[in-house]
Amino acid sequence: MQDLSLVRRTSLTVRRRATTLHRAVGESYRAGGLPAALGQTVRLLGELIARPVHRWQEQQLDRRMNLDTRADNGTARPAAATYDDAVAYSPIPMHHFRELLRALPIEHPREFTLIDLGCGKGRTLVLAAEHGFGAVIGVELDDRLSHIARANTAGLPAATVLTTDAVDYAFPADPSVVFLFNPFGAATLASVVANLEASLKATPRRLIVAYFNPVHRSVLDDSPAFRPSASARHWVIYESGRQAAR
Repeated sequence: MQDLSLVRRTSLTVRRRATTLHRAVGESYRAGGLPAALGQTVRLLGELIARPVHRWQEQQLDRRMNLDTRADNGTARPAAATYDDAVAYSPIPMHHFRELLRALPIEHPREFTLIDLGCGKGRTLVLAAEHGFGAVIGVELDDRLSHIARANTAGLPAATVLTTDAVDYAFPADPSVVFLFNPFGAATLASVVANLEASLKATPRRLIVAYFNPVHRSVLDDSPAFRPSASARHWVIYESGRQAAR
């Protein structure tokens, strides 16, 4: 029975990845013709081939620092959220997050606070601290996950983990990078963006939003306080614009 279950899971994974490849290559072909489609195919196949190496590197990070940041199969115990649109925890691929950190429009990370809304087990907090941020803050509604994140970051003086709803979080009056790995739906994101706009109005400063897997990017696209400044296939970076500094 276990072998049959493994075969079914493997078959489902193969079909899902084939569908993703077909869709992405089709979109590239419609946008840029055959050269774009071939380039997209090469990139996606390269990512697929490199995936075992990336997973091994993530396992090595956990072993080296005695962490638990792997995918979670436990039962979520979130407190009552303002909106019922939370997305289940999944750790961000380490190589993608490091690529995103390198793309941020900041020269000195130590001058910024990184805030991860929906931090899960805190993998991003560990990597952001290694990157040199002056402070890293994780906000997580699920008390079990926030407990694990707190344990994972116990040896990092710059790290703080808060168990609270992102809607209720009061942003610090410091230059900050707000990171989102598609942690919730459009309703919560709209409330968070409204809080960011109010925070910018009260204390003008540099605010950057790094949105990975930007399912609801239209919420940020519609904000008068932010403008997209960089993007890749997996993420979009927004910066506070002139209106935010008024």
